Amino acid sequence: MNARLVAPALAAVACAVPVSASAHGVAKGPCSTGNVASTASYRMALELGPQEEMYLPSEVKARHIKTGEIMLGGEMSMVDKAPGTRVFHLEVHVCTKSGAVVTRLEPRIVVNAAAMTSMKVPSAIMVGVGEPISDYHYGNDVALEPGARITVRVTVKGQTATFRARVPR
Repeated sequence: MNARLVAPALAAVACAVPVSASAHGVAKGPCSTGNVASTASYRMALELGPQEEMYLPSEVKARHIKTGEIMLGGEMSMVDKAPGTRVFHLEVHVCTKSGAVVTRLEPRIVVNAAAMTSMKVPSAIMVGVGEPISDYHYGNDVALEPGARITVRVTVKGQTATFRARVPR
């Protein structure tokens, strides 16, 4: 992870809306809905959607880009698309149990599907263009078979969350 890239990029999105807890103490925000899994210290949420364009913070600013993902660190993967697969954007939001977004991690993300061997997904650090810091997430683009059932294991500081999902069609 490139710390020189992360600090200025975080400052650019720091004016975002904070993640909050409700009156009942249940966390709100990116780790509270959808495909959610917990470990001893974290709540995580998995999202799998259409491929996203990824940009450096300097590109977004210079070119006035309005959609896509800002790369804050890590590495972007070059996806080898096999026959019968499409490229999807896999993202994992990591929060504390109280719902605060956790930044500057290096999660290990592994995808398993019946028709493929385990695939380690390079963990890029991203936030959506124009999105608040609560959109801070880890992941990358991956080639998967539409409709396939997959298992995604995300390990952060020795704690593993397991997600079961179906790839969108």
